[in-house]
Amino acid sequence: MADLFILKTSLLEALKPKRLLTALLLLILPALAAIIWRAIVPGDRFDPAEAYNTLAAYFVFGFTLTILSVIYGTGALSAEIEGRTIVYLLTRPVPRWRLLLMKLIGAWVGITVTVALSVLLLGFAVYGLKPEWARIVSDMRIIPVGALAYSSLFLFFATLMPKPLIWALLYGFGWENIAALFPSGFARLSILSYLRTLAPHLKEVLGAQGGTEDVSNILLRGNPLAITQPIAWLTVSIITVLSLALSLFFFSTREYVPREEGG
Repeated sequence: MADLFILKTSLLEALKPKRLLTALLLLILPALAAIIWRAIVPGDRFDPAEAYNTLAAYFVFGFTLTILSVIYGTGALSAEIEGRTIVYLLTRPVPRWRLLLMKLIGAWVGITVTVALSVLLLGFAVYGLKPEWARIVSDMRIIPVGALAYSSLFLFFATLMPKPLIWALLYGFGWENIAALFPSGFARLSILSYLRTLAPHLKEVLGAQGGTEDVSNILLRGNPLAITQPIAWLTVSIITVLSLALSLFFFSTREYVPREEGG
């Protein structure tokens, strides 16, 4: 029962005014970008597939998924510390690792639902009332995978680092965006490099005046790294399991105290 109470509390945290407003804004951002795209590009030149692929790549996977994972992943623990409720959380008759796991599950559900709805709205904004359901559903199957990988990694930051939000932002919007610019070996340290392989829309072949070009090649231009789907699945799984295991270990063995104001 205590586990369910922690999970319920974690889910309800996503409904707090500030977090809810942030989630709603991020949810509709890709769809708004699609509406603007359609308004600017003449009707006969508007390519729904190109718009969907590009906006899903940059806004959904490259921004919305990442920023929500930063907020909810680090917040699963840091919010308790900064809010000075960590002491009360640790007094519950539940093993520490289970407490943190319930917190992570709550964060993961919030991220997954928000990003999945964002993809759905994007599909309607681009395709109208008859979106390509196969494309959307395929993307939705990747969202929980990416959400769990990112949130587990950022939760690990929160269990080990004094200011996890800063480090999570540096990784999510710093390293993830520049890793592809370095020699191919560095891109292997980027979760986004593997999600680009797993996400079907990034492998779509688009027609451009009778020619074709792989979107993943556009995004990874100058980076010769080739990642197969089996390698991508294996690597993302290892990152997730290792990050989660380390998070649970450190949370179970370290002492956590409320942070002082201005500390």
